[in-house]
Amino acid sequence: MSPVVSGTAHQMTLDFVPGLAERHSSALECVRECVYTCRNPLKTVAADMDMSQSELSRKLSGNPDDSRRFTLDDLERFIDSTGDVTPIYYLIEKYLEDATIKQQRAMSELLKIAPQLAALIKQAGGQ
Repeated sequence: MSPVVSGTAHQMTLDFVPGLAERHSSALECVRECVYTCRNPLKTVAADMDMSQSELSRKLSGNPDDSRRFTLDDLERFIDSTGDVTPIYYLIEKYLEDATIKQQRAMSELLKIAPQLAALIKQAGGQ
């Protein structure tokens, strides 16, 4: 993350894997993926967050009938214990990213895969 100063306006440029907002339907889903794909086992992540494995699992389930919910305090403990800021990047991408930047990133990705796509189209056509 590197702040960029332009005149009197301050902008922050973030380098992260794009597409988080497209891959996850909610911040909780993003956190859930982060927890379950963490290099540490769920039991260790939960202990580092000062809760039991079953309590963390319940909070991550998102069950509307369960009174245990994943809170902002839980999010902070998760980030503190794992160092994984992916959920923050998800929120930034979903709520703060400029549409022009999204479009530029999409064009850049398309340009990267264009040669592969052209070759596949040629193969599919039998030429």
